[in-house]
Amino acid sequence: MSTATIHSFRHQAMNTEFTIYVTGESESYAAGVCAQAFDDLDQLERELSRFIDSSDISRLNHLDAGEEIDIGMAAYDCLHLARELWRETGGAFDITIGPLFHIWRGRDGQELEPSDAQVTAARSAVGLDKLILHEDQLRAGVKIDDLHLDLGGIGKGYGLDQMAAHLREWHIPRALLDAGGSTLLALDPPVGQEGWQVGTATPGEAPIPLANRAFSGSGFEVQGLHIIDPRTGRPASLKKKNAWAFAPNAALADALSTAFILMSKREIRELCARHEEIEPHFP
Repeated sequence: MSTATIHSFRHQAMNTEFTIYVTGESESYAAGVCAQAFDDLDQLERELSRFIDSSDISRLNHLDAGEEIDIGMAAYDCLHLARELWRETGGAFDITIGPLFHIWRGRDGQELEPSDAQVTAARSAVGLDKLILHEDQLRAGVKIDDLHLDLGGIGKGYGLDQMAAHLREWHIPRALLDAGGSTLLALDPPVGQEGWQVGTATPGEAPIPLANRAFSGSGFEVQGLHIIDPRTGRPASLKKKNAWAFAPNAALADALSTAFILMSKREIRELCARHEEIEPHFP
């Protein structure tokens, strides 16, 4: 097993802590490259966060029905992938679910009991069929007023993918990138190791060697918290508290782990049969 030094670099962004672990490079060189990667991450947040008024996502959220705007490549990439996954998961992954959360949960987190009419109205405002996305140009629009787009289930993973591309460009092949412990992206492992050792924090489960792919987890451990299924508009009857997904890139793994919480085992098997590069993991 390799005893090479592993350098770690941390940065706060997207409401979590990102960490990059690098081995096989001098600390000073790795620090400089990672600092640039974190600068790129901050720029992505300015483009993708719905909480920043000037971001592409915030501007889309304030459009009236039929309006369109030019957007950047990052927003286009995330919206395109989100829409494809919305279709592939039968709506289990949906970045427009905000109106449903607002009727089932109050501002301070208390559980609400909306009427059937409120649920119907909220469902009518949910779904990526209401997004206009031009595939031949960087331009997007909406089909309804105030569409609620939130990239929280995919943006952190996309950020890891972009930082990994930066590391490769600057010839750092051996690294592990971590977004808050829930989404990880491994490049080549340390010399002499099968992979970077990662885990799910599940008692008794051995670490998992991860190399040249991503691993992401989603979980709902808070008792009484409503988990809304966008396919029904109502709280889901969950048989699992957490789910993890392996995928070739972090954005995909990030989104799939969210969808796998809601999807049945049959639905997950069918999805993975269509896309052999993805794999579920249930600790």
